[in-house]
Amino acid sequence: MESVTKFFAIFILLLVNVSVVKADSPLATVEALATKDLLAIAYVDLNSVDAAACLKWAEQHEIVPSDVAAEMSHMTGMVQGFIQQATKAGADHVIALVEQEDLKAKGVPPLLVFSIADGKEAEKAFKSLRRILGLLQIPNFELEVWNNCILAGSDQQIAQAKARSAVERPNLVKAWERFGGHGAGAMVIGSHDTRRVLKELLPKLDSPFENVTGKMIAEDLISVGFSIDLPDDIGARLIVQLTDDRSAKIVLDAVSNLKKMLIDADGEYSVLVPPAGVAAISTVEPVMVGNDVVIDLDPLLGDRVKLMALLDPIQSGSRETQRQNNMRQTVLAMLNYESANKTWPAYANFDADGKPLLSWRVHILPFMLQNKLYKQFNLDEPWNSPHNIKLVEQMPEVYADPSRVLAQLNKSGMTRIVVPFGPETMFHGREGVAFNMITDGSSNTLAVANVTPNQAVVWTQPTDWNVDLENPKNGILDDNNKEAVFARADGSTGMLNLEMSDAQIKALLTKDGGDLP
Repeated sequence: MESVTKFFAIFILLLVNVSVVKADSPLATVEALATKDLLAIAYVDLNSVDAAACLKWAEQHEIVPSDVAAEMSHMTGMVQGFIQQATKAGADHVIALVEQEDLKAKGVPPLLVFSIADGKEAEKAFKSLRRILGLLQIPNFELEVWNNCILAGSDQQIAQAKARSAVERPNLVKAWERFGGHGAGAMVIGSHDTRRVLKELLPKLDSPFENVTGKMIAEDLISVGFSIDLPDDIGARLIVQLTDDRSAKIVLDAVSNLKKMLIDADGEYSVLVPPAGVAAISTVEPVMVGNDVVIDLDPLLGDRVKLMALLDPIQSGSRETQRQNNMRQTVLAMLNYESANKTWPAYANFDADGKPLLSWRVHILPFMLQNKLYKQFNLDEPWNSPHNIKLVEQMPEVYADPSRVLAQLNKSGMTRIVVPFGPETMFHGREGVAFNMITDGSSNTLAVANVTPNQAVVWTQPTDWNVDLENPKNGILDDNNKEAVFARADGSTGMLNLEMSDAQIKALLTKDGGDLP
């Protein structure tokens, strides 16, 4: 996992049980840094952190895969110890401040502020927190004591925070009073500019949303936020905070009508809200509590199937990136094999009778720092011999699929990473091809690809994607798998999809067809 990913994973794991906190200290810290451009804040109460329990909860609900949980458990334990030292020294909350400029800085976390409990000194907490950052190894992320709090971020972020001219933000105080007493929470209050723009430029909406006006949002909406209580008694709620019951009734009607429209539309708005989102919306009900519109998220969080379906698209981007990385590592090992042997690996090795024994995935192990595992195989025996079959469970991570949904596939030692097998492809017959046989060029020739999950194979088995050049999408693309990651012989990656023509895919598959893609 990348360092920033680790940081946010642990930040999320610090979502904890409800505890009544002294709101004065963290609120005062935020107010000292609040400018007119402050859009939102998020916080975690460090005094009630139980990172190990949160990790266990996330694993039980399959939000974090078991193998990732096992990987994180040791680090989580160390971080918990450092957090306890920091809270003992006086740190009570970690707060993320999001300003308008932060939205433009892609991949850069916002400024974090550690508030210090009354009567405590920031310098003592600083030492413990510095040890945590040293463990996480986040580049360009520093700590500095300022005004009896601790600023965490890049040098530029810290310098800008210290130079800020704080202004009164009454909505911030009201939002903190509403959201600030839980284990964790976040609240969007809007900057001065966003409220002005909404008031002046929001067009009149069609029925049944005509009462939701820019003026009402700018003047009567205090904040939109959520609070979370974890991990023992899971609880979460989304709240729209308003100035009076008239505005609250307008928002309640709008949210209720939106819910009904999405459910009744039967996929018409799937571009905006995917089916999993509509299914999640159907489980919750907005209600009016005083001047607030409250959506209790407990029914959704208690429905594992709908929750997983909702989370799945959110993580799809990172999964595709991981699949591409796995492809690159695989082709790099094949290229190293070619450098040592002057040919690419054949799809298998064979016995004297021409029977395939072990997959190419086994034979490139020494070229991906897996020589110890490679030496355990009996190379003159088939993949399912009494000896070799025991090694299936030791499948290298590079062959595993990153999807939680396919975790059982990985546990069974099955992989989706295959080579195209058949006449005119790079892999056919008992001998590997030399580079000079790839006359279409390595940058135009497909070397490995991800087949559909139902076509996955045991990683040691000499079975791959049996290519039908007349129907090249078969086995790799279908209505449930509309895209597939692949890597070319030069190590570059790409995506096959259903919109591509058969001719385009065939051109990638052939090594010497002269029909460049």
